[in-house]
Amino acid sequence: MRTNAAGYPPVPLEGDWYFETERLGFAQGVRVRDRLYRIDSPFQRIEILDTEGFGRALVLDTALQTTEGDEFMYHEMLVHVPLMTHPRPTRVLIIGGGDGGTLRRVLEHQMTEPTQVEIDAEVIDACKQYAPGISRGALEDVRARVLVEDGIPFMRENPGGFDVVIVDSTDPVGPAVQLFDVPFYKDVARSLADDGLMAAQSSSPLFMADDLRQQAANMREAFPIVRTYVGSVPTYPGALWSYTIGSKRYDPLAVSREVIAERLAENGIETRYYSPEIHHAAFVLPPFVADIVGG
Repeated sequence: MRTNAAGYPPVPLEGDWYFETERLGFAQGVRVRDRLYRIDSPFQRIEILDTEGFGRALVLDTALQTTEGDEFMYHEMLVHVPLMTHPRPTRVLIIGGGDGGTLRRVLEHQMTEPTQVEIDAEVIDACKQYAPGISRGALEDVRARVLVEDGIPFMRENPGGFDVVIVDSTDPVGPAVQLFDVPFYKDVARSLADDGLMAAQSSSPLFMADDLRQQAANMREAFPIVRTYVGSVPTYPGALWSYTIGSKRYDPLAVSREVIAERLAENGIETRYYSPEIHHAAFVLPPFVADIVGG
């Protein structure tokens, strides 16, 4: 998930188009059929748009977070890569992800017992009512424990309690900055079992290179194995998006294509973006991205 600084005006519509401007003088847009919902929560402005081509879209503080049309490209990569890296991912913690797309993919792994901690109840309510195609009932699943509270103190209160932590956070702007700092990653490491690992979205290599570089460096202060991987998300600025894994023991490149295929079949997981081949290919970074993260 992504964000801009709070206090921005409503989603900028020019005619029937929503445009999101980014750094380096770049903007991209999507045609909007209707603005379905808007509310100012105690944390952010929440809007749900009905778009042409991508369906319902969640926007927080004017930054597009996810759409029904391409959410699978983001959520499959954020979830399946770490859960396939860990051989027994039972206790899974999700920080953020109020749209429910990450939780939905975690629940596809039958052995998981997921806990999701989202700070803003209004995001959950808005997405359940106006964009249910993203979560598809995951937020009400009996296997899932969904808590509305601050994920950082929750994590600190459960040392060693998780096999995998997935941080589905906004960009490192405003209150979310602390989710990208060294102390946070050390807290995550303490919340993990001795063989645990974490994964987080790590922004655009094109437009947020400095943030990605710092995030990878900070994660190395807490984990012996840190690897960045990439995927495509068309509605995110520049379409090329990055994710980073921090692991105490398991290397995401060590799991074989055969094992991934077997586990996908055992769990009955049908994907549209992720595959055993994509799992490995995603870590083959373009040289400019490898330069950013340091190898």
